[in-house]
Amino acid sequence: MHRLIAGVLLLSSLTACAAPKAAGAPLAPIERAWEVPTLELYSEWWRKTEECSGRKGDMSLVKFFAVDAPTGAIGLNGTIAHGWWVRQGNRIYLPANALGEEWLVRHEMLHALLQRGAHPAKQFVGACHLASVEVWRDSTMHFDPTNPRGL
Repeated sequence: MHRLIAGVLLLSSLTACAAPKAAGAPLAPIERAWEVPTLELYSEWWRKTEECSGRKGDMSLVKFFAVDAPTGAIGLNGTIAHGWWVRQGNRIYLPANALGEEWLVRHEMLHALLQRGAHPAKQFVGACHLASVEVWRDSTMHFDPTNPRGL
């Protein structure tokens, strides 16, 4: 029972975004990540994301990590994604070659602002345009066990 609860808690604290579709893509494990200083550009992107989402947050509480992932495929617990926000430690993991990709960085920032792994269409699709309807529908993280209504 304790393992089941631990598993649910772990899954509820992670979000995988825009999972790569290419089967057999070389996978970079998240364990190969290193912390990167917050880029000056990120402050502007954070403000834009706060504005569109209607949420405020302290970006200094978010830690950014780069992963050596030339194909953009980052693996965590058997799941592959282009970017990860992890609730525990409020951490964002991005491919090292995508640290300057506004769409991807802001997508993960929005998770950090909302403090949830789900992709509520109101914020991700409608307000902030950080996920297409197709990506949102295809997401495996529609359901956040800690917030089942996705509000």
